[in-house]
Amino acid sequence: MYACVYRPPAQDQPAGDARTLAGVAEAFSPRFEVHREDLVSIDVSGLKRLLGPSQTIVDELRRDAKSRGMAVHVAVAATRTTAMVLALARLGVTVVERGGEAAALAAVPIGMLEKIEEFCTHSSLSSQKKEEQKISAGSACSACNRWGVKTFGELASLPAADLLARLGPPARVWQAIARGEDLRPLIPTLADERFESSMELEWPIEGLEPLSFVVTRLLEPLSTRLERRDRGAAVLHVMLGLVTKDMHARRLELPAPMRDVRTLRTLALLDLEAHPPAAAIDRVAIVIDPTPGRVLQHTLFTRAHPTPEQLSTLVARLGALMGQDRFGAPAVVESYRPGAFAMAPFATEWAGKAGGKNLETEGSSVPPSVVSALRRCRHPVPARVSVVDNRPVRVTTDRRGFAGGTVVHCAGPWRTSGEWWVSGTASVSHPTNPPYQTHPTSWNRDEWDVSLNDGAVYRIFLDRERDAWFVDALVD
Repeated sequence: MYACVYRPPAQDQPAGDARTLAGVAEAFSPRFEVHREDLVSIDVSGLKRLLGPSQTIVDELRRDAKSRGMAVHVAVAATRTTAMVLALARLGVTVVERGGEAAALAAVPIGMLEKIEEFCTHSSLSSQKKEEQKISAGSACSACNRWGVKTFGELASLPAADLLARLGPPARVWQAIARGEDLRPLIPTLADERFESSMELEWPIEGLEPLSFVVTRLLEPLSTRLERRDRGAAVLHVMLGLVTKDMHARRLELPAPMRDVRTLRTLALLDLEAHPPAAAIDRVAIVIDPTPGRVLQHTLFTRAHPTPEQLSTLVARLGALMGQDRFGAPAVVESYRPGAFAMAPFATEWAGKAGGKNLETEGSSVPPSVVSALRRCRHPVPARVSVVDNRPVRVTTDRRGFAGGTVVHCAGPWRTSGEWWVSGTASVSHPTNPPYQTHPTSWNRDEWDVSLNDGAVYRIFLDRERDAWFVDALVD
């Protein structure tokens, strides 16, 4: 047996949330489904032995809702669809025994299909799908009105094959609703489960080694609960109560859902190593923000990629060793400065797209033929350049791996400069020019492309502010 409780809109009723009507359902059964803030379905099977007949259950539901300041419509039936339609239609029928569903719904207007269909099918549909579903139900109601079909009883009596031929596959759903048949089971609404654990320490601890045992003890039951619920940790909160009565809280956003105890412990300890607490610890609490677990499908013919746990641990170790601002992915900077780039954090998710375009379908399928590539030096290499008639004739450097020799061919110079207009400038004197204003990130150089007698091809430049030569890149 199922009961449906509907709270109609009224000016004198408080506009409560879903938990207000859910409180009525929780008082009678642990199995209930909240469809929206004014509609809830309850599985009342077995309540007859506790409360009495179905009419008594209806009266008790009304009484409990009235005590909470709500006037509601309640219906009890053998199917959830029948109880829901009767509660929404408010026809005065409150109890329907098994076998009388179609007769009880015979007088319901056909327009009720637009209100009831989304609750009787899949409640997890997207808003766009629900809107399309409502439009299709509205068109079906219009068609039925043109045929002279005004009620659920008339719709239920139509031949199923003919109705399917005229309205398509959704006609089966509409006719099943008109007959009071359930299209899906009741999906219980569960309260949001909190994944948290804490421990009061008998003696304050200092250092990461004793803290690791406490963190492991707290994470193990949380990991088990996450596995049972098919969930993973999206955000890990570590809160340390200090002997000074202060709270040292850290928040770790994980790149992928994970629940491995060793990985979570390592990430937490590495973060605390980079951000240590200011005093001894006498209380440890861990809170996890859950998210649905990931599904992995490996291919047969390609090497498996590193797991998110391995990558997360590697990134955390790099951050603890080098600093959070010392590693990341290079990002393009909107600047004309040669070699300008910025360091951005590694992306936590990727979908095989760049700039909103699919790399597999956008652009040409045949990559262009690359004749040569310019391989820039992360830091320009100091060099000694001999100049004759304002042209480089010999390039030498002390850096291992770089060749030197006579210049066979050269092209240039290309004079570039920029960012001298940025604020915060300082006065710099040039050997041949009067003092002028510059900025630490500004540049003023003459660039040359040179080919040496040993086959090496370099891009070199003269820094006009320092009057020094550098090797900027190699041409491969």
